[in-house]
Amino acid sequence: MDTFCMSTAVSWLRWGGPPMKTKMISHMKLILLAVASCALTWASCTRELVVEVTNPTGLERIYETVEIPWAKVESALPGVAPQEVVVLTPDGDTLPCQAVTLGEETPQSLIFQISLIGDASEKYQIRKGRPAPPTPQVFGRLVPERMDDFAWENNLIGFRMYGPALQATGEISNGIDIWQKRTRDLVVDKWYKNGDYHTDHGEGLDCYKVGRTLGAGAMAPYLNDTVWLGNNFVESRILDNGPIRITFELTYAPYRVGDRPVTEKRIISLDANTRFNRVTEIYDRSMEAAAGIVLRDGGERMQDGHCIAYWEPAAGNDGNTGIGVVFPEGIAQSVENCGHLLALTSVKANEPFTYYTGAGWSKAGTEDAKAWFEEVKNESARLAAPLVVDIR
Repeated sequence: MDTFCMSTAVSWLRWGGPPMKTKMISHMKLILLAVASCALTWASCTRELVVEVTNPTGLERIYETVEIPWAKVESALPGVAPQEVVVLTPDGDTLPCQAVTLGEETPQSLIFQISLIGDASEKYQIRKGRPAPPTPQVFGRLVPERMDDFAWENNLIGFRMYGPALQATGEISNGIDIWQKRTRDLVVDKWYKNGDYHTDHGEGLDCYKVGRTLGAGAMAPYLNDTVWLGNNFVESRILDNGPIRITFELTYAPYRVGDRPVTEKRIISLDANTRFNRVTEIYDRSMEAAAGIVLRDGGERMQDGHCIAYWEPAAGNDGNTGIGVVFPEGIAQSVENCGHLLALTSVKANEPFTYYTGAGWSKAGTEDAKAWFEEVKNESARLAAPLVVDIR
């Protein structure tokens, strides 16, 4: 029995006692009550959820996201608020975490990031406490002051897509643009405010040209060997906005594919410490579709059963950009057509199709085409063998 419990029992025994013949029994009852009270206090103070994470591959997993259902957290820690959740490493250090809502009023899951060497396991404790607010590592927003762009970023890279105000000027594109960064700071607001993000002032720049293409891995219907490009998005909605993951939804007005209209919705997520977006496409009709990378004159290509990648020729003094697309469920066929390197698949009406697309830069740690292609293949391998999470 700890000091608190013993002192509690002693203080209870100091109360006025009952008649002598029942005194011993009463004292025993008091001690048992004290012990029971202490046990309940101890249990409430040490409630926790133990999460064991295993890396099933030989690949090192660096700052990879672990996600567990919020219902599991709430069951172990009744009444806990998202800002009260503490995630502890085996060494007792606190990890940043985020309650993911997906646009709902209540949390749907809890995420945090860990690093594991190949074939290793670690246990993490989730408790109730008062953690310091984590530093945001992702951000995104609609940018009405720049023709309704939607821009988003993490601590490694940024992206944007184009909205209705830009389409009203006649500039139409539903491809993905890249903002290359060589700073871990979040720069979206700063770069838009300065208005000079096509020039590298030491933090990076937008040197990627999208135009009327899929850009860096967007998806479009593929019919009669043709990529049917859509228009700019008409609505945007942020579902989560950091500190570890941003998720948002873009809705597109119907556009013509062959002789029929198609509607489209995109849900995009970007976690901290990765160069790859998770993209979920929802169309209202079943058909072939293609995620594609616009090709320039020259450059190097890579393709296999689960991914395609392209290393662009140097853009003047702005270095080389690499783009990669990964289909975890496999690519039906990869082709070069309509000025793109394409990964083909079949989508079903109103059913989500999820894939990943990302980019690297020769001025931000990706040395050359060989290094980029290896990074894309490693991303594909990680997605094929996700971390194994055992919740206790």
